Amino acid sequence: MMNNNKIGPVGLFLLWVGICLIFGLLVPVLSSHADSSAELPFVIRTYAMIALVLGMFILSLLNMLIFKEWTRKFWHINGTITVLTASIIAYFLIST
Repeated sequence: MMNNNKIGPVGLFLLWVGICLIFGLLVPVLSSHADSSAELPFVIRTYAMIALVLGMFILSLLNMLIFKEWTRKFWHINGTITVLTASIIAYFLIST
């Protein structure tokens, strides 16, 4: 079965990391009107990190369905991302 996808699984991961980094770097611009002691930059960066972890986990699961051949060939890359992000999610769910 031939996939006609323009972007591959690694491209999806890199695209998501790029989006989260751009959002994280825009924090000073988004919070420029806030008071210097405000917690807004911290909260926005925290949301960016949460989105990064959850997005990477969801993408690693979707890669197993969308890119089956790639996942079979490079299972260690996708598996590492899945286990690492699931561990981070589980840690924060258990610790709260």
